Amino acid sequence: MRPRLFVAGLVALLASAGAARPAAAQSDPSSIDLLVRTGRPLRVALDERVRLKQVGQPVTGVVTESVYAYDRIVIAVGTKVRGHVVRIDSGSTFVRARAYLGGNFSPEKHAVLQFDTLLLEDAHEVPIETIVKGGIPNVTRKVAGGVKPPASTDESANPTLASRARGEIRQRASDAVSGAKQKVSDTVAQIKALKEPGQMSRLRDAAVQQLPYHPQYLAKGTVYDAELSSPISFGRVVPAVAAPAGTAPAPDSILTARLATTLDSSKTPRGTPFEAVITETVFSADHQVILPEGTKLTGEVTLATPARRFHRNGQLRFLFQRVQVPDQPPAPLLGALHSIDASNDDHVAVDDEGGATLENSKTRFIMPALSLLALRASVRGDGHHYDDPDGDGSIHTAGSGVGSRGVGGFIGMGLIGAAVSQITRPVGIAMGVYGAARTIYTNVLGKGREVTFPADTPIQVRLAPGPVAR
Repeated sequence: MRPRLFVAGLVALLASAGAARPAAAQSDPSSIDLLVRTGRPLRVALDERVRLKQVGQPVTGVVTESVYAYDRIVIAVGTKVRGHVVRIDSGSTFVRARAYLGGNFSPEKHAVLQFDTLLLEDAHEVPIETIVKGGIPNVTRKVAGGVKPPASTDESANPTLASRARGEIRQRASDAVSGAKQKVSDTVAQIKALKEPGQMSRLRDAAVQQLPYHPQYLAKGTVYDAELSSPISFGRVVPAVAAPAGTAPAPDSILTARLATTLDSSKTPRGTPFEAVITETVFSADHQVILPEGTKLTGEVTLATPARRFHRNGQLRFLFQRVQVPDQPPAPLLGALHSIDASNDDHVAVDDEGGATLENSKTRFIMPALSLLALRASVRGDGHHYDDPDGDGSIHTAGSGVGSRGVGGFIGMGLIGAAVSQITRPVGIAMGVYGAARTIYTNVLGKGREVTFPADTPIQVRLAPGPVAR
Protein backbone atom coordinates (compact mmCIF):
# COMPACT_ATOMS: atom_id res chain seq x y z
CA MET A 1 0.00 0.00 0.00
CA ARG A 2 2.82 2.39 0.89
CA PRO A 3 4.55 2.05 -2.52
CA ARG A 4 1.30 2.93 -4.26
CA LEU A 5 0.85 5.99 -2.07
CA PHE A 6 4.45 6.98 -2.74
CA VAL A 7 4.01 6.69 -6.53
CA ALA A 8 0.73 8.62 -6.45
CA GLY A 9 2.34 11.38 -4.43
CA LEU A 10 5.29 11.57 -6.81
CA VAL A 11 2.97 11.84 -9.83
CA ALA A 12 0.97 14.60 -8.14
CA LEU A 13 4.16 16.44 -7.27
CA LEU A 14 5.44 16.28 -10.87
CA ALA A 15 2.07 17.38 -12.23
CA SER A 16 1.95 20.38 -9.93
CA ALA A 17 5.52 21.28 -10.88
CA GLY A 18 4.63 21.04 -14.60
CA ALA A 19 1.60 23.24 -14.11
CA ALA A 20 3.63 25.74 -12.15
CA ARG A 21 6.19 26.22 -14.93
CA PRO A 22 3.80 27.83 -17.48
CA ALA A 23 2.28 29.94 -14.74
CA ALA A 24 5.72 31.09 -13.70
CA ALA A 25 6.64 31.82 -17.31
CA GLN A 26 3.43 33.71 -17.77
CA SER A 27 4.09 35.77 -14.67
CA ASP A 28 7.73 36.35 -15.61
CA PRO A 29 8.02 40.17 -15.64
CA SER A 30 10.73 40.02 -18.32
CA SER A 31 8.47 38.31 -20.88
CA ILE A 32 5.91 39.93 -23.17
CA ASP A 33 2.93 38.70 -25.14
CA LEU A 34 3.57 38.67 -28.89
CA LEU A 35 0.28 40.21 -29.93
CA VAL A 36 -0.89 41.48 -33.31
CA ARG A 37 -3.50 43.96 -32.23
CA THR A 38 -7.03 44.58 -33.44
CA GLY A 39 -7.09 47.01 -36.35
CA ARG A 40 -3.70 45.97 -37.74
CA PRO A 41 -4.10 45.44 -41.50
CA LEU A 42 -2.56 42.42 -43.21
CA ARG A 43 -1.42 43.24 -46.75
CA VAL A 44 -2.68 40.34 -48.88
CA ALA A 45 -2.33 39.78 -52.63
CA LEU A 46 -4.32 37.18 -54.55
CA ASP A 47 -2.05 34.36 -55.73
CA GLU A 48 -4.38 33.20 -58.50
CA ARG A 49 -6.79 34.83 -60.92
CA VAL A 50 -10.34 34.28 -59.66
CA ARG A 51 -13.31 34.11 -61.99
CA LEU A 52 -16.14 35.80 -60.11
CA LYS A 53 -19.10 33.41 -59.97
CA GLN A 54 -21.00 33.34 -56.68
CA VAL A 55 -21.01 34.23 -53.02
CA GLY A 56 -19.04 31.75 -50.94
CA GLN A 57 -16.49 30.76 -53.56
CA PRO A 58 -12.98 30.36 -52.10
CA VAL A 59 -10.09 32.77 -52.65
CA THR A 60 -6.45 32.43 -51.63
CA GLY A 61 -3.60 34.90 -51.29
CA VAL A 62 -0.22 35.57 -49.73
CA VAL A 63 0.98 38.17 -47.25
CA THR A 64 3.21 40.72 -49.03
CA GLU A 65 4.36 42.71 -46.00
CA SER A 66 6.01 41.25 -42.88
CA VAL A 67 3.98 41.63 -39.69
CA TYR A 68 5.95 42.42 -36.53
CA ALA A 69 4.97 41.98 -32.89
CA TYR A 70 7.24 44.27 -30.88
CA ASP A 71 10.72 43.08 -31.94
CA ARG A 72 10.20 40.13 -34.27
CA ILE A 73 8.37 38.91 -37.36
CA VAL A 74 5.37 36.75 -36.48
CA ILE A 75 3.78 36.63 -39.97
CA ALA A 76 6.36 36.42 -42.74
CA VAL A 77 6.11 37.55 -46.35
CA GLY A 78 4.68 34.72 -48.41
CA THR A 79 2.42 33.33 -45.66
CA LYS A 80 -0.66 31.77 -47.25
CA VAL A 81 -4.10 33.15 -46.49
CA ARG A 82 -7.49 31.56 -47.22
CA GLY A 83 -10.83 33.32 -47.53
CA HIS A 84 -14.03 33.54 -49.55
CA VAL A 85 -16.37 35.94 -51.32
CA VAL A 86 -18.99 37.25 -48.88
CA ARG A 87 -20.88 39.62 -51.18
CA ILE A 88 -21.09 40.60 -54.84
CA ASP A 89 -22.29 44.15 -55.49
CA SER A 90 -23.71 44.73 -58.98
CA GLY A 91 -23.85 48.50 -58.62
CA SER A 92 -26.76 50.93 -58.71
CA THR A 93 -29.50 50.95 -61.35
CA PHE A 94 -27.98 54.09 -62.88
CA VAL A 95 -24.54 52.47 -63.20
CA ARG A 96 -25.98 49.36 -64.82
CA ALA A 97 -28.15 51.41 -67.22
CA ARG A 98 -25.17 53.49 -68.30
CA ALA A 99 -23.19 50.31 -68.95
CA TYR A 100 -26.03 48.86 -71.04
CA LEU A 101 -26.27 52.05 -73.10
CA GLY A 102 -22.56 51.80 -73.77
CA GLY A 103 -22.95 48.28 -75.08
CA ASN A 104 -21.57 46.58 -71.98
CA PHE A 105 -24.05 43.89 -70.94
CA SER A 106 -21.76 42.61 -68.20
CA PRO A 107 -21.45 45.65 -65.89
CA GLU A 108 -18.51 45.56 -63.52
CA LYS A 109 -19.26 43.91 -60.19
CA HIS A 110 -17.59 44.63 -56.88
CA ALA A 111 -16.64 41.59 -54.80
CA VAL A 112 -16.38 41.88 -51.02
CA LEU A 113 -13.91 39.36 -49.60
CA GLN A 114 -13.16 37.98 -46.18
CA PHE A 115 -9.94 36.21 -45.16
CA ASP A 116 -10.39 33.81 -42.27
CA THR A 117 -7.34 31.50 -42.06
CA LEU A 118 -3.57 31.98 -41.87
CA LEU A 119 -1.39 29.04 -42.95
CA LEU A 120 1.89 29.46 -41.09
CA GLU A 121 5.21 27.92 -42.15
CA ASP A 122 4.86 24.95 -39.78
CA ALA A 123 1.52 24.03 -41.46
CA HIS A 124 -0.26 25.42 -38.42
CA GLU A 125 -3.62 27.01 -39.27
CA VAL A 126 -4.57 30.14 -37.34
CA PRO A 127 -8.18 31.37 -37.58
CA ILE A 128 -8.50 35.12 -38.06
CA GLU A 129 -11.35 37.62 -38.30
CA THR A 130 -10.90 40.41 -40.83
CA ILE A 131 -12.61 43.29 -42.57
CA VAL A 132 -11.20 43.43 -46.08
CA LYS A 133 -10.66 46.76 -47.81
CA GLY A 134 -9.09 47.87 -51.07
CA GLY A 135 -8.71 45.76 -54.15
CA ILE A 136 -5.81 47.54 -55.88
CA PRO A 137 -4.45 45.92 -59.05
CA ASN A 138 -0.88 46.07 -60.30
CA VAL A 139 0.61 47.48 -57.08
CA THR A 140 4.23 48.60 -57.20
CA ARG A 141 6.60 50.61 -55.04
CA LYS A 142 7.31 54.18 -56.18
CA VAL A 143 10.71 55.34 -54.93
CA ALA A 144 11.82 58.98 -54.60
CA GLY A 145 13.58 60.43 -57.62
CA GLY A 146 10.79 59.88 -60.14
CA VAL A 147 10.18 63.60 -60.81
CA LYS A 148 11.90 66.93 -60.24
CA PRO A 149 10.46 68.82 -57.26
CA PRO A 150 8.50 71.97 -58.15
CA ALA A 151 9.99 75.33 -57.23
CA SER A 152 8.53 77.16 -54.24
CA THR A 153 9.08 80.91 -54.36
CA ASP A 154 7.17 81.86 -51.21
CA GLU A 155 9.31 79.64 -48.96
CA SER A 156 12.61 81.09 -50.25
CA ALA A 157 11.49 84.50 -49.12
CA ASN A 158 9.86 83.26 -45.92
CA PRO A 159 11.77 80.21 -44.61
CA THR A 160 9.77 77.89 -42.39
CA LEU A 161 10.56 74.74 -40.46
CA ALA A 162 9.44 72.72 -43.46
CA SER A 163 11.61 74.63 -45.94
CA ARG A 164 14.67 74.50 -43.66
CA ALA A 165 14.20 70.77 -43.22
CA ARG A 166 13.92 70.21 -46.94
CA GLY A 167 16.98 72.36 -47.50
CA GLU A 168 18.95 70.19 -45.11
CA ILE A 169 17.76 67.03 -46.80
CA ARG A 170 18.46 68.43 -50.28
CA GLN A 171 21.96 69.57 -49.29
CA ARG A 172 23.12 66.07 -48.53
CA ALA A 173 20.73 64.03 -50.67
CA SER A 174 23.33 63.36 -53.37
CA ASP A 175 25.52 61.48 -50.86
CA ALA A 176 22.59 59.49 -49.53
CA VAL A 177 20.79 58.36 -52.69
CA SER A 178 22.97 55.34 -53.47
CA GLY A 179 22.77 54.04 -49.91
CA ALA A 180 19.05 54.63 -49.72
CA LYS A 181 18.36 52.70 -52.91
CA GLN A 182 20.42 49.78 -51.63
CA LYS A 183 18.47 49.73 -48.37
CA VAL A 184 15.09 49.41 -50.06
CA SER A 185 16.09 46.69 -52.54
CA ASP A 186 14.95 43.91 -50.21
CA THR A 187 11.65 45.64 -49.54
CA VAL A 188 10.99 46.11 -53.24
CA ALA A 189 11.58 42.38 -53.68
CA GLN A 190 8.89 41.73 -51.08
CA ILE A 191 6.37 43.74 -53.07
CA LYS A 192 7.19 41.57 -56.09
CA ALA A 193 6.65 38.33 -54.16
CA LEU A 194 4.05 37.43 -56.75
CA LYS A 195 5.10 37.24 -60.38
CA GLU A 196 3.19 39.90 -62.25
CA PRO A 197 1.16 38.74 -65.26
CA GLY A 198 2.88 39.34 -68.59
CA GLN A 199 2.02 42.16 -70.95
CA MET A 200 0.34 39.84 -73.44
CA SER A 201 -1.83 38.40 -70.68
CA ARG A 202 -2.91 41.88 -69.61
CA LEU A 203 -3.67 42.86 -73.21
CA ARG A 204 -5.71 39.71 -73.70
CA ASP A 205 -7.72 40.35 -70.53
CA ALA A 206 -8.30 43.98 -71.58
CA ALA A 207 -9.60 42.83 -74.97
CA VAL A 208 -11.98 40.33 -73.35
CA GLN A 209 -13.36 43.08 -71.11
CA GLN A 210 -14.43 45.04 -74.22
CA LEU A 211 -16.82 42.29 -75.37
CA PRO A 212 -20.55 42.92 -74.77
CA TYR A 213 -20.73 39.76 -72.66
CA HIS A 214 -17.63 38.74 -70.79
CA PRO A 215 -16.64 36.92 -67.60
CA GLN A 216 -15.33 38.97 -64.70
CA TYR A 217 -12.15 38.21 -62.83
CA LEU A 218 -10.26 39.27 -59.74
CA ALA A 219 -6.79 39.68 -61.20
CA LYS A 220 -3.83 37.81 -59.81
CA GLY A 221 -1.76 40.12 -57.63
CA THR A 222 -4.69 42.36 -56.64
CA VAL A 223 -3.83 43.73 -53.18
CA TYR A 224 -6.24 43.95 -50.24
CA ASP A 225 -5.90 45.25 -46.69
CA ALA A 226 -7.37 42.67 -44.31
CA GLU A 227 -7.91 44.60 -41.08
CA LEU A 228 -8.00 42.36 -38.02
CA SER A 229 -11.29 42.39 -36.08
CA SER A 230 -9.71 40.52 -33.17
CA PRO A 231 -6.10 40.20 -31.95
CA ILE A 232 -3.79 37.27 -32.71
CA SER A 233 -1.49 35.99 -29.95
CA PHE A 234 1.77 34.20 -30.73
CA GLY A 235 2.67 33.36 -27.12
CA ARG A 236 4.98 34.95 -24.60
CA VAL A 237 8.70 35.51 -25.15
CA VAL A 238 11.60 37.38 -23.62
CA PRO A 239 12.02 40.50 -25.80
CA ALA A 240 15.17 42.17 -27.05
CA VAL A 241 16.64 44.85 -24.80
CA ALA A 242 15.15 48.30 -25.38
CA ALA A 243 17.54 51.13 -26.22
CA PRO A 244 17.83 53.97 -23.66
CA ALA A 245 15.02 56.50 -23.85
CA GLY A 246 15.73 59.23 -26.37
CA THR A 247 17.93 57.07 -28.63
CA ALA A 248 17.35 58.03 -32.26
CA PRO A 249 17.88 55.97 -35.40
CA ALA A 250 21.01 56.64 -37.43
CA PRO A 251 20.86 59.61 -39.83
CA ASP A 252 19.63 58.76 -43.32
CA SER A 253 17.85 55.65 -42.02
CA ILE A 254 14.80 54.39 -43.87
CA LEU A 255 11.76 53.56 -41.74
CA THR A 256 8.94 51.32 -42.92
CA ALA A 257 5.49 52.49 -41.90
CA ARG A 258 1.86 52.86 -42.97
CA LEU A 259 -0.26 55.97 -43.10
CA ALA A 260 -2.87 56.26 -40.37
CA THR A 261 -4.42 59.37 -41.97
CA THR A 262 -5.94 59.69 -45.44
CA LEU A 263 -4.19 62.39 -47.48
CA ASP A 264 -5.80 64.06 -50.50
CA SER A 265 -4.44 66.97 -52.54
CA SER A 266 -7.92 68.59 -52.63
CA LYS A 267 -9.04 67.91 -49.03
CA THR A 268 -5.93 68.16 -46.84
CA PRO A 269 -4.60 71.74 -47.16
CA ARG A 270 -1.15 72.89 -46.19
CA GLY A 271 -0.61 72.69 -42.44
CA THR A 272 -2.89 69.69 -41.92
CA PRO A 273 -1.42 67.31 -39.29
CA PHE A 274 -1.17 63.63 -40.12
CA GLU A 275 0.00 60.41 -38.51
CA ALA A 276 1.77 57.23 -39.56
CA VAL A 277 2.61 54.02 -37.68
CA ILE A 278 5.91 52.14 -37.90
CA THR A 279 5.39 48.56 -39.07
CA GLU A 280 9.01 47.30 -39.00
CA THR A 281 10.99 47.49 -35.78
CA VAL A 282 14.13 49.66 -35.87
CA PHE A 283 17.23 48.31 -34.08
CA SER A 284 20.54 49.82 -33.05
CA ALA A 285 23.89 48.38 -34.17
CA ASP A 286 23.97 46.14 -31.07
CA HIS A 287 20.38 44.94 -31.70
CA GLN A 288 18.65 47.06 -29.09
CA VAL A 289 15.11 48.13 -29.91
CA ILE A 290 15.00 51.84 -30.80
CA LEU A 291 11.56 52.09 -32.40
CA PRO A 292 9.28 49.09 -31.88
CA GLU A 293 6.42 48.22 -34.19
CA GLY A 294 3.49 50.50 -33.40
CA THR A 295 5.59 53.63 -32.83
CA LYS A 296 3.79 56.76 -34.07
CA LEU A 297 5.20 59.28 -36.53
CA THR A 298 3.53 62.67 -36.80
CA GLY A 299 3.98 65.61 -39.13
CA GLU A 300 2.16 68.06 -41.33
CA VAL A 301 1.30 68.62 -44.96
CA THR A 302 3.68 71.24 -46.37
CA LEU A 303 2.31 71.45 -49.93
CA ALA A 304 -1.16 70.64 -51.27
CA THR A 305 -2.08 71.70 -54.81
CA PRO A 306 -5.51 70.56 -56.05
CA ALA A 307 -5.96 69.28 -59.58
CA ARG A 308 -6.69 71.98 -62.19
CA ARG A 309 -7.98 72.36 -65.73
CA PHE A 310 -5.98 71.28 -68.78
CA HIS A 311 -5.29 67.97 -67.07
CA ARG A 312 -2.92 69.36 -64.45
CA ASN A 313 -2.83 66.83 -61.63
CA GLY A 314 -2.69 67.52 -57.92
CA GLN A 315 0.48 67.57 -55.81
CA LEU A 316 1.21 66.61 -52.21
CA ARG A 317 4.22 66.94 -49.94
CA PHE A 318 4.33 66.10 -46.27
CA LEU A 319 7.08 66.27 -43.67
CA PHE A 320 7.60 63.99 -40.66
CA GLN A 321 8.56 65.99 -37.60
CA ARG A 322 8.12 63.93 -34.43
CA VAL A 323 8.19 60.34 -33.19
CA GLN A 324 6.49 58.83 -30.15
CA VAL A 325 7.56 55.46 -28.80
CA PRO A 326 4.87 53.80 -26.65
CA ASP A 327 5.08 54.93 -23.01
CA GLN A 328 7.60 57.66 -23.89
CA PRO A 329 7.15 61.39 -24.59
CA PRO A 330 7.30 62.62 -28.22
CA ALA A 331 10.72 63.49 -29.64
CA PRO A 332 11.90 65.36 -32.77
CA LEU A 333 12.57 63.18 -35.80
CA LEU A 334 12.90 64.82 -39.19
CA GLY A 335 12.12 62.85 -42.33
CA ALA A 336 10.51 62.93 -45.76
CA LEU A 337 8.59 60.46 -47.90
CA HIS A 338 10.98 58.07 -49.64
CA SER A 339 8.64 55.56 -51.26
CA ILE A 340 4.98 54.63 -51.38
CA ASP A 341 3.01 51.62 -52.60
CA ALA A 342 0.43 52.46 -55.26
CA SER A 343 -1.18 51.03 -58.36
CA ASN A 344 1.08 51.30 -61.38
CA ASP A 345 -2.00 52.40 -63.33
CA ASP A 346 -2.09 55.65 -61.29
CA HIS A 347 1.41 56.71 -62.46
CA VAL A 348 2.42 58.05 -59.02
CA ALA A 349 5.83 59.75 -58.93
CA VAL A 350 7.82 60.79 -55.83
CA ASP A 351 10.44 63.53 -56.12
CA ASP A 352 13.75 63.79 -54.23
CA GLU A 353 12.17 66.02 -51.56
CA GLY A 354 9.33 63.63 -50.81
CA GLY A 355 6.66 65.35 -52.90
CA ALA A 356 4.15 63.19 -54.76
CA THR A 357 2.23 63.82 -57.94
CA LEU A 358 0.63 61.88 -60.81
CA GLU A 359 2.20 61.66 -64.23
CA ASN A 360 -0.10 61.83 -67.24
CA SER A 361 -0.09 58.87 -69.59
CA LYS A 362 1.80 59.47 -72.83
CA THR A 363 -1.01 57.79 -74.75
CA ARG A 364 -3.78 60.12 -73.62
CA PHE A 365 -3.79 61.99 -76.97
CA ILE A 366 -4.48 58.87 -79.02
CA MET A 367 -8.25 58.78 -78.50
CA PRO A 368 -8.79 62.53 -79.20
CA ALA A 369 -6.75 62.22 -82.42
CA LEU A 370 -8.64 59.11 -83.47
CA SER A 371 -12.00 60.73 -82.75
CA LEU A 372 -11.09 63.83 -84.81
CA LEU A 373 -9.97 61.67 -87.74
CA ALA A 374 -13.22 59.70 -87.58
CA LEU A 375 -15.26 62.92 -87.44
CA ARG A 376 -13.39 64.41 -90.39
CA ALA A 377 -13.97 61.27 -92.46
CA SER A 378 -17.67 61.24 -91.51
CA VAL A 379 -18.15 64.86 -92.60
CA ARG A 380 -16.25 64.60 -95.88
CA GLY A 381 -17.24 61.04 -96.74
CA ASP A 382 -14.64 58.37 -97.29
CA GLY A 383 -15.69 57.21 -100.77
CA HIS A 384 -14.02 57.83 -104.12
CA HIS A 385 -15.53 60.53 -106.37
CA TYR A 386 -16.28 59.83 -110.05
CA ASP A 387 -17.24 62.01 -113.03
CA ASP A 388 -20.92 62.28 -114.05
CA PRO A 389 -21.35 59.34 -116.48
CA ASP A 390 -24.99 59.99 -117.57
CA GLY A 391 -24.95 63.78 -117.72
CA ASP A 392 -27.69 64.28 -115.15
CA GLY A 393 -25.55 66.56 -112.99
CA SER A 394 -25.16 64.14 -110.06
CA ILE A 395 -21.82 62.95 -108.74
CA HIS A 396 -21.76 59.39 -107.42
CA THR A 397 -19.50 58.22 -104.60
CA ALA A 398 -18.42 54.79 -103.50
CA GLY A 399 -19.25 54.72 -99.79
CA SER A 400 -20.33 57.53 -97.55
CA GLY A 401 -18.19 57.27 -94.41
CA VAL A 402 -20.05 54.29 -92.93
CA GLY A 403 -16.92 52.91 -91.29
CA SER A 404 -15.81 56.27 -89.91
CA ARG A 405 -19.30 56.97 -88.57
CA GLY A 406 -19.16 53.65 -86.76
CA VAL A 407 -15.78 54.53 -85.22
CA GLY A 408 -17.01 57.97 -84.14
CA GLY A 409 -20.17 56.50 -82.63
CA PHE A 410 -18.20 53.83 -80.77
CA ILE A 411 -15.87 56.44 -79.28
CA GLY A 412 -18.87 58.47 -78.18
CA MET A 413 -21.19 55.81 -76.74
CA GLY A 414 -19.65 52.39 -77.30
CA LEU A 415 -21.42 49.68 -79.29
CA ILE A 416 -24.80 51.39 -78.97
CA GLY A 417 -23.29 54.56 -80.45
CA ALA A 418 -21.70 52.59 -83.29
CA ALA A 419 -25.09 51.10 -84.17
CA VAL A 420 -27.07 54.38 -83.86
CA SER A 421 -24.55 56.24 -86.01
CA GLN A 422 -25.52 54.05 -88.98
CA ILE A 423 -29.16 55.26 -89.03
CA THR A 424 -28.42 58.38 -91.08
CA ARG A 425 -25.36 60.39 -91.97
CA PRO A 426 -26.37 63.43 -89.82
CA VAL A 427 -26.88 61.16 -86.81
CA GLY A 428 -23.47 59.60 -87.45
CA ILE A 429 -21.85 63.03 -87.63
CA ALA A 430 -23.58 64.07 -84.41
CA MET A 431 -22.24 60.97 -82.65
CA GLY A 432 -18.77 61.72 -84.00
CA VAL A 433 -18.96 65.30 -82.68
CA TYR A 434 -20.03 64.01 -79.28
CA GLY A 435 -17.22 61.44 -79.22
CA ALA A 436 -14.58 64.00 -80.21
CA ALA A 437 -15.80 66.54 -77.65
CA ARG A 438 -15.91 63.91 -74.94
CA THR A 439 -12.41 62.56 -75.50
CA ILE A 440 -10.84 66.01 -75.92
CA TYR A 441 -12.40 67.25 -72.69
CA THR A 442 -11.48 64.09 -70.77
CA ASN A 443 -7.89 63.88 -71.95
CA VAL A 444 -6.87 67.48 -72.67
CA LEU A 445 -9.14 70.24 -71.39
CA GLY A 446 -10.70 68.67 -68.31
CA LYS A 447 -9.56 68.67 -64.74
CA GLY A 448 -6.61 66.47 -63.77
CA ARG A 449 -6.58 63.82 -61.07
CA GLU A 450 -6.11 64.31 -57.37
CA VAL A 451 -3.29 62.67 -55.44
CA THR A 452 -4.97 60.47 -52.84
CA PHE A 453 -3.26 58.15 -50.36
CA PRO A 454 -5.78 56.30 -48.19
CA ALA A 455 -5.11 55.23 -44.61
CA ASP A 456 -3.07 51.99 -44.30
CA THR A 457 -1.04 52.79 -47.44
CA PRO A 458 2.50 51.36 -46.95
CA ILE A 459 5.24 53.99 -47.08
CA GLN A 460 8.93 54.40 -46.36
CA VAL A 461 10.39 57.45 -44.61
CA ARG A 462 13.93 58.68 -45.18
CA LEU A 463 15.37 60.49 -42.18
CA ALA A 464 17.40 63.67 -42.49
CA PRO A 465 21.10 62.99 -43.21
CA GLY A 466 22.25 65.06 -40.24
CA PRO A 467 21.41 65.15 -36.53
CA VAL A 468 18.17 66.76 -35.40
CA ALA A 469 18.37 69.64 -32.95
CA ARG A 470 16.37 68.96 -29.80
